[in-house]
Order: sequence, then C-alpha cells, then structure tokens
Amino acid sequence: MGVYFRKYRIGLLAFAVPFYRSMLGFWVLALVFGGVFMEFKQHVLLGRFLFTHPLAFTLLPIGFLAYSGFHLRFQLNTLLHRNYLVFHQTALLPFREFTKNWLAIFTANHLIIVGYFAFLSVFGTEKRAWISLIVLWTTIGLALAWSIWRLYSHLSKPLKESVFTSLPWRGPVPRFTWLLWELRQNRPILLLLTKGASLLLLNGFFLSFRSGAYDHRWLEFGILCIAYFQIPLLLEKADFEFNRMSWFRSLPTPLSKKALNHLATLILVLLPELLFLLWRGGKILAWEPVIALPLLFLSLIMALQALVYQYFGNSFVQIALGIFFLFFLLILFGIPWFLPALAATILFTLQLRSPFRL
Repeated sequence: MGVYFRKYRIGLLAFAVPFYRSMLGFWVLALVFGGVFMEFKQHVLLGRFLFTHPLAFTLLPIGFLAYSGFHLRFQLNTLLHRNYLVFHQTALLPFREFTKNWLAIFTANHLIIVGYFAFLSVFGTEKRAWISLIVLWTTIGLALAWSIWRLYSHLSKPLKESVFTSLPWRGPVPRFTWLLWELRQNRPILLLLTKGASLLLLNGFFLSFRSGAYDHRWLEFGILCIAYFQIPLLLEKADFEFNRMSWFRSLPTPLSKKALNHLATLILVLLPELLFLLWRGGKILAWEPVIALPLLFLSLIMALQALVYQYFGNSFVQIALGIFFLFFLLILFGIPWFLPALAATILFTLQLRSPFRL
C-alpha cells in the first residue's frame, strides 16, 4: 500500500484529498445515518431486501452513476484552476499510462462506495441474483471507464483558464438565494442526500406515531433529530459567508435586516421539510401541532446556526451535543414546545446583535 501511495502520491494529493475535503459533509452525514442510526443487522437486511426487489435494486446502479457523474464534474472543474493547468500535460502520455495514473485517483475517490457495494453483493450471491450482480458491476466498470475516457478527451483539447456559468435568472439575484445557488453548483450531492435522508427519517417518525404507541413528544424528538441532520448544510453556509462573503463584515447591518435575510435563507433551504411537516401533519394532527412542529424545527435550526457561527472551527461539536441533550430532556419532561423555541430564538438573536457580525 505504501509503494502504491508513493507511486501515485502527487495525483492522490492533488485530486483525492480535495475531493474528500469538499465531500466531508456528505461523508459525515453518511456515517451518522449508516453507522449511528443503522446497526450491522439492518445493513444485512437492507442488502437482502435490495437483491430481492428489482425495483429497489435499481437505486444502486443509478446512485453510482450519479456519484460518478458528480465526481467527474468535480475533477473537470478542478482542472480549470490555474494551479492545475500542469496536469493538462498528462494527455500527452500514452493512453495506457494515462489510464493507470487516473485509475488510481478514481479508485481512491470511489473506494468507500465501491467497498459498500461489494459488501451488499455478498447478499446478492446469497440470493443467487446473478443478473443483478452483473448489472451492478458492469455499471460500475463502464462508469469508471467512461469517466477516464471523457477526462482524456477533455484534456486532449485546449482548456480555458476560467469558465463563468451564468445563473438562469434575469436581473439582480436576491441575497437570500445565494446559498441555494452555491449548494446547487458546488454541493448538489450533499444537498440531495441531506434532503432525502431528512424526509425519509421524518416519514419513519410519522409512521411510528400513527401506530399509537407514542405521544406528541415522539414527533418533537424527530424534529430535533432532523434539525441535527442539517448541520452539514449549516457548516457549508458558515464557510460560504465567512470566506466568500467576508467583505460583508465591513458593512454594518441592522439586526432586523440580518435576521430577515438569515430567516429567508433558512426557509428556502428547509422548504422540503417544512412542506412535508405541513402535509403529513395536516392528515393526522390537530391544527395546533401542525403549526407547532414547523416553528419548532425552524427555531432549532436558528439555534444551531447561532452555534455554528459563534464556535465555527472551535468547540462546536461538544457544545452542539450538550444542546442536543438539553433539548432532549426538555422534550422528555413534556415542556411546552414554545419554550424551547423561544430559547432557540433568543440564542439566534444574541448571535446577531453586533452590526458587524454576519
């Protein structure tokens, strides 16, 4: 392994490390969802289910194609940077040598997902789903081969040093939409995975609530869990505003204007969860919980944003865990929902009190 790394060290450091750094939120979310909320037994049941139901199985090749496509686009955009123009010369290598160098990079960046698919394939062998296994691994092989060929054909042509992608919008772009455009262009996988996992988990909480075994506190606990699922997006929001919008710090802004801007941004990003709460809650709950759950969810997100902004890059994890258990105890002892929501709103307001804070 050490010899392999030394041989392809430059390529791995230039293309694998930045890719994993940019996808850090995605992998943290995947680790929390697949390692904390799912036990090993549930992964076994998932593998057997996927290879028993053909329609569900199609999610595997389609998911790998989406991941591979995003990875290819990331690498093509990376090669446009000034510091990476030297790699344009790799197209002068014989195609076999070019393939060996880039295959090492592609293997490193696909290692986790391919390894998990290999684990799931054990249950495909157990179920004798040979056709499904052939389809899955043929898709993986063809996706990697096409990506390398596409990269080779791209590097064989003159590259532009910079590319400007105009937004599909005429006129000034409202500031509260900037984060959504940023996530759409640079973190689409993270955005889609966060929304998909949140909606899936929310649906599970509502289904278990309908069984009659839980009271309203179960849904409030679900809202707390879903709020913490949004932390990767809040970290991206903080990084976007602290680094790429840092010049706003020199523009003193009134508290009301900043609060409205942050609130509009959060509502826009959290719109799928808010609509889902109104839709599912409206079917099985009275009008008061239908209003309370979205407000509680939004206030918890506001509190988490305040913590991210206040302790960005420092002791955020420890403080966030402490806040989680504090709100969990408030829910467990049946404290009315508006008291935690009010406390979260106050925390959010205190973080914005300075005119020179974002």
